[in-house]
Amino acid sequence: MTRTRIFIIHENPARLRQAATLLNAHRHLRVLHLMSSVHECFARLGVANCDFILVSATLPNEEVRKLLKYLRQQVMPTKVIVTDVPNDPQQILTYIAAGAVGYVLVQEGVGAWAKQIEAVCSGQPLVSPAMAAAMMEHLARLSRLTTGFAPQSRLYANLTRREHEVLRLLGEGHPNRVIANQLTITVGTVKNHVHCILTKLKLSHRKAAGMYLAFGK
Repeated sequence: MTRTRIFIIHENPARLRQAATLLNAHRHLRVLHLMSSVHECFARLGVANCDFILVSATLPNEEVRKLLKYLRQQVMPTKVIVTDVPNDPQQILTYIAAGAVGYVLVQEGVGAWAKQIEAVCSGQPLVSPAMAAAMMEHLARLSRLTTGFAPQSRLYANLTRREHEVLRLLGEGHPNRVIANQLTITVGTVKNHVHCILTKLKLSHRKAAGMYLAFGK
């Protein structure tokens, strides 16, 4: 029987060893690598050498989002489950929107990791009632935002190269501070770019600008 191949990323060595022991005890699961950073994962990750990555939400510097973005850009089939997540529906929703297929709350512990993997494999990821309600509200909000939303390519062509970069980062959900850090500019400059983008694209708010690329240019 083919075993599900797993990478684990966690900054706590003891938690890594504990997780590997518990997961390997399941005859259909196999932990291949234990890592302390997303960058180490990038170095080991191949096109088809990993089925699941379990990554801790306790990692610094938005490491989880970097991993999800990388997998999305590389079009890899590897699935990500975020572990050690606080019981905060909005934070969980951010991970799911970025591409995570499941999550495990910090209070559930390592023992729940295998259960979540099995649920995802069966097409029934485990979601709390509060999380389900938050997801429904998020979908309703997206529906309201996209009503009558029709991007126009001729307007997009008016953006400068820097405005294209800011718009891309808006589409990834980054706040002004993160955009400023990534582009090595000030937060004030980012605000000016966002204002220009809204004006040129004839949009009323930054959420609409962030959705612009997703709906086509």
